[in-house]
Amino acid sequence: MPTSAADFRSAEGHGARNRGERLVVVANPKAGGGRAGRQREEIERAVERAFEQAEVRWTEGPGHASELARQAAEQGADLVAALGGDGTCNEVVNGLMGPDGAVNPRCIFTTVPFGTGGDLVRTLKMPRSLPEALWVVSTGTTVHVDVGEVAFASGPRHWFINVSGAGANADVCIRANQSSKKLGGTLTFIGAILATVREFEPQRTTWRWRLGEERGEATLDCLGAFVANAHYCGAGLYVGKGGSMADGRFEVTLIPRLSFFQALQALGSSRSGNLEKIPGAIVVQAEELEMDGPLWVETDGEPRLAGPARWRLAHRGLQVRAGWNPPPVAP
Repeated sequence: MPTSAADFRSAEGHGARNRGERLVVVANPKAGGGRAGRQREEIERAVERAFEQAEVRWTEGPGHASELARQAAEQGADLVAALGGDGTCNEVVNGLMGPDGAVNPRCIFTTVPFGTGGDLVRTLKMPRSLPEALWVVSTGTTVHVDVGEVAFASGPRHWFINVSGAGANADVCIRANQSSKKLGGTLTFIGAILATVREFEPQRTTWRWRLGEERGEATLDCLGAFVANAHYCGAGLYVGKGGSMADGRFEVTLIPRLSFFQALQALGSSRSGNLEKIPGAIVVQAEELEMDGPLWVETDGEPRLAGPARWRLAHRGLQVRAGWNPPPVAP
């Protein structure tokens, strides 16, 4: 095993190559504004230096990462890494998870950050440097974590590993995904958030949730909602404070109609993790959550469908390797 991330920077790897595990990297050539595609040979060489049994499979369009990840799991890969941003990670997770849970329970998900978005990797503590990320892929800590699922009245179900949202959250994702992202993830999301705050109209929505035997319900003119499995979304909004990816519950925040000035203040509270300071916000933990309303829903930054919708957790449903220290621990 390597003694430091620097071991993978030389052509030979100083004998630090992982020889015991088979790695499949599902790589998005458009990641990082197309930088991944332009550095294709460099990426493939770095992967080969890090792992004796490795293959890089490049995506060719939307949804292809899910297909490639599912194939890798079915073919017995030990590790499947998403090379890209949060959207690529979401597609790979959806490929690894079948209707009833993980396609191959022994297969481990991990990521090599290479996109404009990087909220999941904040929680996973994955380094941005390619050789350092591959070092963590090879030697990091593997933990069984929770995976979220959202189902609609009609249409397919979607898995998510990071954060799902509704209302203004989905509107922000639509705006961000339609932008060029030339300004980077943080400025792209800030611009999308400001545009949404000015223009989004809250909708009357009823929410119901359950945690163990406890149940709750609220009806409000809903501006937005966060359903957090991990900690961050929207280029650094800290919406999962106090939670763990292995605790069997979502951190849920429901935000009512706000004035423009209140919404700007709420943005500050969201970045600091103090969502309870947002006027009228409802902050709860839940194993299951239902939304009876027309708000659009997103998963890990990818817009899906309009509600009604229902969220649930697959407790410790997927193995994940990351650089976290300490790792999340199941209760």
